[in-house]
Amino acid sequence: MTEQERIQSYFKKPINRATRELEWSESQLSMKVCEYLREYHPTIPFQVDMSGEKLTKAAAQRSSKARAGQYKQPDLTLYVKKGKFGTLMLELKKLSAHPLKQNGDLKKNEHIELQANSIKWLRQYGQCADFAVGYEDTINKINKYLVEGEFEYLLK
Repeated sequence: MTEQERIQSYFKKPINRATRELEWSESQLSMKVCEYLREYHPTIPFQVDMSGEKLTKAAAQRSSKARAGQYKQPDLTLYVKKGKFGTLMLELKKLSAHPLKQNGDLKKNEHIELQANSIKWLRQYGQCADFAVGYEDTINKINKYLVEGEFEYLLK
């Protein structure tokens, strides 16, 4: 079975109407991607950043102090070296929260701008980093990275 057939078979699994992708939160998208990775790439080490989850005030302050300046940790990291890249790091966005305008410009939003700056910074340090919008885009980027060592970037 090819990767594309595997992806298509995942979408054919019966799902509850309330969990259709357009209604997924970013957290649900992250968990679906984790399920995919555990099922189809069980030997690949990966991590999902949980900083978007509710934390106590003290934990949020410690977390904030434990990172570099305005750096925003991408949601998903695959610890796999491919070609010139040390890791794959993706900032996941649900379908209804695309980071770009229709003309391809970055949306004017402080949070998205900080994420975009972090992605560009990571690229300067040899990481393959980008936004991934929705489940299919995320899975396609993961598989293209694992096979080819890169993909077409959303954020130019």
